[in-house]
Amino acid sequence: MVRAMLRSNRGIALTAFLGAGALAVAGCTPPMPPDVLAAQAESQIDCQSGTVDVSVPENLFGAMTFVGDALTSVCPDQTLTEVGPLDPAPLKVFDGTPTADDVAEFSAICPVDDVIYVPLFNYPVTLAYNIPGLEGLVLPPEAIAGILNGAITSWEDPAIAGANEGFDLSLLPDIQIFALDTPTGAVEAMTTWLSQEAPEEWTAGTLEVLDNATTFATPFDLTGELSFTDGAVAVLPVFEAFNAFVPTAALPVIDETEGGSGETIIAFPDDPQLAKIGAGAVDITVDEAGNIAATAGVGGNPNPENFDFAASKIILQEGQPEIGWPVMGTGHLLVCDDPENPVALSVAQYALRLAGQGAFETFGLTPLPEPVRIRTFEPLKVVVEEPTE
Repeated sequence: MVRAMLRSNRGIALTAFLGAGALAVAGCTPPMPPDVLAAQAESQIDCQSGTVDVSVPENLFGAMTFVGDALTSVCPDQTLTEVGPLDPAPLKVFDGTPTADDVAEFSAICPVDDVIYVPLFNYPVTLAYNIPGLEGLVLPPEAIAGILNGAITSWEDPAIAGANEGFDLSLLPDIQIFALDTPTGAVEAMTTWLSQEAPEEWTAGTLEVLDNATTFATPFDLTGELSFTDGAVAVLPVFEAFNAFVPTAALPVIDETEGGSGETIIAFPDDPQLAKIGAGAVDITVDEAGNIAATAGVGGNPNPENFDFAASKIILQEGQPEIGWPVMGTGHLLVCDDPENPVALSVAQYALRLAGQGAFETFGLTPLPEPVRIRTFEPLKVVVEEPTE
């Protein structure tokens, strides 16, 4: 197996998401480029007056507040308030892909039948672990599968040691698995990846809850105990692991792009550019009403239909392949489209603006790939006019 290290230097210029305005387009022939379509749509969200509650998962508290602060700076009479994941609200954030039951439950609290759901953001996921002094471990999917299914309990197991020559893994505490007792998009993304990359070791399929783990009621309880328990591991969004100051595993990615080398690349979780590329691996489905659901993005090789490299404004090192982080969760937003309460839809539209996506990035999340973001304009009733000759 040929192995290269995939890690861009810190400080590389990233996409500037704030302050994008409408562009005048003349003499163009359809279809317009994604960045032009996006720029046109940025000016089509009207300010409203009033406030709206947004139900947010506990580990994402603050993310929608970032969006709300950006929105209030341009629409001072329009505000939002984050509430808990079980509180009824006309806007609800999921950290994974909502199920039919999730949509039905949300519809039950909406005073009208018109419910909209669209992808909202992405985020990289990895296995966080508490082994002081052993930052930078590489964990192949076979090793993570063995850890999570209980077959691997020692850090000296060949599936781990073989990928980490030079690390002293002896005399370490046994591996303990920590997880939430409620469904999470991070577990959904990780088990989707394991089902694809290590099907012999991981036979449980895509899960949202890990059954054989020590479970906790809140993300704060989980990360707090993780940071104090040597040898413990947890499937976490990278931003959550960073906030808890626990190490995060590097993951292998196979270059399967068109014309790619087929070699295995080692990706590190602290590179936001790799996350942006990895987000392009999502698959999209659209229901009869036009609502959009996106899968977790797994494998690190972007789908050309859902990723536009030029529009992403990513700068790679010379010779670096166009592959990204291999385990990406996908958050979604459910919207109660109530004409009597237009603030909810307006907030949703703003969250999918470039400025709103930039606010998510400030929080530590990954903006949607431009082709995916642009597709959300139609269900969110953002009209983009085609150019005329």
